[in-house]
Amino acid sequence: MIYRFNIFLSLLLTQLTTSCKTDSNLNHTNLYPDSSITIKYQLDWQKKFYKDKIQEFKSNPIGYNKIVFLGNSITQGLRHYTNIFNRDDIVNRGISGDYTEGVLARLQEIIYYKPKAVFLLIGLNDFFDDNSNRPNRTPNYVSNNIIRIAKTIKQRSPKTKVYIQTIMPINNQQYLEDKPYVQFLWPQSSPSVNDQINETNQRIISNKNFDIIDLHSAFLRNDSQLDTKYSTDGVHLNELGYKNWIDTINPILNKIK
Repeated sequence: MIYRFNIFLSLLLTQLTTSCKTDSNLNHTNLYPDSSITIKYQLDWQKKFYKDKIQEFKSNPIGYNKIVFLGNSITQGLRHYTNIFNRDDIVNRGISGDYTEGVLARLQEIIYYKPKAVFLLIGLNDFFDDNSNRPNRTPNYVSNNIIRIAKTIKQRSPKTKVYIQTIMPINNQQYLEDKPYVQFLWPQSSPSVNDQINETNQRIISNKNFDIIDLHSAFLRNDSQLDTKYSTDGVHLNELGYKNWIDTINPILNKIK
């Protein structure tokens, strides 16, 4: 009996040791993209910003039992208003200029820490320049990537609640007034950014596996563009815009303990 118990104890210790080693390896080498990573379609400034933010995340990991906001610059800007949530379990994982491909490449940290919930908002930058030389980057491509992000998190962290937020509209006139040079980024034959956003959102909404938070409708003006009262430049949110976002999702957040 003692002999059998010793064998059982030995096997148990081996299993625990192996588990600890695996967790240790993940913690130090596999949670974040390597500095040599290449994200499809990234511009030079986006490459630098992405890698700098990854280093920042490494030095300040998510931690356990958190709620993660995952996305691009609009999400990144939310960090200035986190105090409005009146809770201490919010972690921001927004990266300015990020694409759906960039988010897919940095999910290991989220999977490892298994947050209580993830609020995903991504996809706008995928459309924010001339796609004529990369015809595969379509609303179908972007919506598939968004669903793939959500599925990857859910499959590898089943207890994490994943909320997909629809992409907010932009206001072309306000944006071009703020940045007139941008009009040269799209050929006249290109679909408008809002047309591509709308199609992507419809594809996201049609999925039956994840809860959708319709931010797009919450920010629309009557002419189907972003209401200028919510924005600094027709794309990024001002203080009122962030308050509108927070008011929209707070009823959901308040149910997450």
